[in-house]
Amino acid sequence: MPSPILTVADARKRARGVLPRALFDYIDGGADGEVTLAANERAFREVALRPRMGVDPEVDLTTTVLGRELAMPVLLAPAGMVQLVHPDGAVGVARAAAAAGTLAVLSKIALCSPEELAANAPGPHWFQLNSAGGREEVKRLITRARDAGFDGLVVTMDGPPPGNHERDLRHGVVPPVRPRPALAARFAGQLLASPRWAAAMALAARKQKATVQGATRVLGSGGLHRSARFTWADIAWMRAEWDGSLLVKGVLVGADAIAARDAGADAVIVSNHGGRALDGAPATLTVLPEIVAAVGDTTEVLLDGGVRRAADVVKALCLGARAVLIGRPFVYGLAAAGQPGVEQVLSVFQTELVRVMRLLGCASPAELDTGMTQAMHPWTESK
Repeated sequence: MPSPILTVADARKRARGVLPRALFDYIDGGADGEVTLAANERAFREVALRPRMGVDPEVDLTTTVLGRELAMPVLLAPAGMVQLVHPDGAVGVARAAAAAGTLAVLSKIALCSPEELAANAPGPHWFQLNSAGGREEVKRLITRARDAGFDGLVVTMDGPPPGNHERDLRHGVVPPVRPRPALAARFAGQLLASPRWAAAMALAARKQKATVQGATRVLGSGGLHRSARFTWADIAWMRAEWDGSLLVKGVLVGADAIAARDAGADAVIVSNHGGRALDGAPATLTVLPEIVAAVGDTTEVLLDGGVRRAADVVKALCLGARAVLIGRPFVYGLAAAGQPGVEQVLSVFQTELVRVMRLLGCASPAELDTGMTQAMHPWTESK
């Protein structure tokens, strides 16, 4: 019997034992030397929390993001290829998010269409897109998301080109991926070493085929790497095309947060693509104060990258984030146990958040502020 998921590290360990190595490395890895990937997590360890004594709060994690009430300040970030991780796929992820009182963002390359998700999982639903295919393709996807009842659009700015994922290259996975005898032989060995995953995917083969076909229709003919990057003019154009919430993801500089706001974004997501785009980009937590200072109260600020524990969530909120998004943690849970695995990961965050908030002496996310943080080693910084 598998061990329970008590931490994100537990979920990661189980995912590594279940998935073929190439698929695990695709999820787990970052760009180039993975400097930014490591820095995202390290940044949280370098911030200390300053607990207040003499209070015994009854903790309420409820918050709002763009006017929508959520049971906790943790959302699920867009993640590609989740249908290959477990047959429950994006639908299972969205159901788990809804059960926890939060929401999941459907990636354009999740291998699940907006229509499939809307028909099989409760909302609210947000859709993420990138620039592949140009404005004509973007307009087509916006229309589909709107018609399927989605009310949030998350626009990823940091690409193309995609980051240089050396782990994928070592497995022979070079975009665009095409079937080749050498690649097939390599993956055959990994499938034999991952019998649980192979059996689950085989049982879902018919559904999987339909899902992949649906995802191909979502991706369209533009491909993943053929378009120019989005510009602020594109964001302004999308604002005119989209009536729902508009979030710009990939902001790391205060001036860009202002540009996103001025182009019509309702919120910005401080993100370096989880260390999967430009290696050497700063850790998201380190630039969060700059982004918050730049836009003030005019634009909501969210953050992703490196969040592995509830204390990380609290630190981000203290420094001005409205909420955080998690990516790898829930994908590990999905690999480990499908939808129940995602639910377990979210339950871990929820339980830890209540405990951390109570130990900190805060009753709600609204009470968190910068005065509750300091450098973990302030004496080193003063030298």
